[in-house]
Amino acid sequence: MRAWWGRLSLRARLASAFGAMAAGALIFLLAIVAHTLGPERLAEGKIIPTMVAVLAVFFVGGWFVAGWCLDEIGRLGARISSKTKHPLPAELEGLAALLRREAQKHDRLLAELRRFSADASHEFRTPLTALRTVGEVALRQASEPAALREAIGSMLEEAQRMNVLVGQLLRLARLESDEMPIQRRTVDLGQHLAAARDSVAVLAEEKGIKLDLDCPPGIKATADVTLLMHAVVNLLDNAIRHSPLGGVIVLSGLSDAREVRIAVADQGPGIPLEHQERIFERFYRVDPSRPRPDGGAGLGLCIAKTAIERMDGRISVESQLGSGTTFRISLPVPPLEAPT
Repeated sequence: MRAWWGRLSLRARLASAFGAMAAGALIFLLAIVAHTLGPERLAEGKIIPTMVAVLAVFFVGGWFVAGWCLDEIGRLGARISSKTKHPLPAELEGLAALLRREAQKHDRLLAELRRFSADASHEFRTPLTALRTVGEVALRQASEPAALREAIGSMLEEAQRMNVLVGQLLRLARLESDEMPIQRRTVDLGQHLAAARDSVAVLAEEKGIKLDLDCPPGIKATADVTLLMHAVVNLLDNAIRHSPLGGVIVLSGLSDAREVRIAVADQGPGIPLEHQERIFERFYRVDPSRPRPDGGAGLGLCIAKTAIERMDGRISVESQLGSGTTFRISLPVPPLEAPT
């Protein structure tokens, strides 16, 4: 029965449903007549033939009404999907607005997926091409041990770059899913900012960059320690990559009654205003024609933003060309403890 019903067209199913409701109503009326006048009166006259004729009219009418409804839905769908605005019934304006928003969201997600696929392919193709090129050169110089050692070293560097890229992609995927549980607790902000600074100290020393920490003691924040470290370390790493030799990076922490604020300020070249809203996107480059500094994959800021938002925080950027860049993080303050 279910398979037979499923093979019917939507119009036939709507017409059958309309006729079935009419049949139910007629049977109910026949039951009332039989109870009032007696069953023998139904056989007399033309009550049953009239009921059958009325039922047939309902089925035929349901067929035409179903067709009209489906045609109207099709026309409304065409109006909603059309780029030019057409007047819609007032009852459907809310539904039309919802459908347009969902369609725009769908298109945006598809565009992001296509851009992500293209960018990821590009990022992987670069080290793979380098590996292949170095390997081919090494094969031609197989009789020279020094050249082979250099080639193997270059191949290991490219393999490490790919390993870092894969690790960042996996970390970002876990942050954006529910696989990484959030373990919020009250933490000492200064202690964890100092740990983040120490973890990138070697990178800063290679460029002669000074890392200053400005965080008063006793500041508490509500955060997941792992996510907080992901965010701050990635911001510091980004600042080191874009800072000049011998520059200064200031990592600071403050708090008030509403929120805890973290800032990472560098002396880099700055970010143009038109790019500041997009720098948190995966693989985004302010200048696509220029190579990434120090081999960065372009995922650090995206990881930082995702980590902070998972903790119900916010991240923003302030920058001017030639005046450096400051990234600001806002986190909720710990709840007040009840007096004992």
